Amino acid sequence: MTKTRKIISGGQAAVQSLKKEKVKHVFGLIGSATMEMFDALYHEKSIKFIGVRDERTGTHMADGYAEPRTKPGVIIAGQNGPGATNLVTGVAQAKAAFSPVIAIAGSYSTKDKMEDAFQGLDQQSLFTPFNKKNLDSKKFKNNSKNNE
Repeated sequence: MTKTRKIISGGQAAVQSLKKEKVKHVFGLIGSATMEMFDALYHEKSIKFIGVRDERTGTHMADGYAEPRTKPGVIIAGQNGPGATNLVTGVAQAKAAFSPVIAIAGSYSTKDKMEDAFQGLDQQSLFTPFNKKNLDSKKFKNNSKNNE
């Protein structure tokens, strides 16, 4: 008997991971680079989305939310490139304050990586000096036995 697996989007997988970590609030600016996550957040009633007008503000909000708590503050940038660069000051401040902040930014497609993509920049290198860990979702494979 074969088990069938439910196929989910990267955004759904990310939101499931946040839910598993008991994240209750996410700050962010809606944009096309992270739309799959926002679609998944819309359907996840256990996580409250708090919209901001600018990623810089949202990063400081996530930092302020995280500091007095042991749970991380989460910020999602709406766009790769400029949206990600707007996270820099807040992420650096969070590191200096030892605040657990998770900053999520979209990226251009893998096929555009070396093609001078619109709003493309090396976001991994940008954040390396002032973060604890840098992850690229394109480097993960689904090794789980099931998606539950």
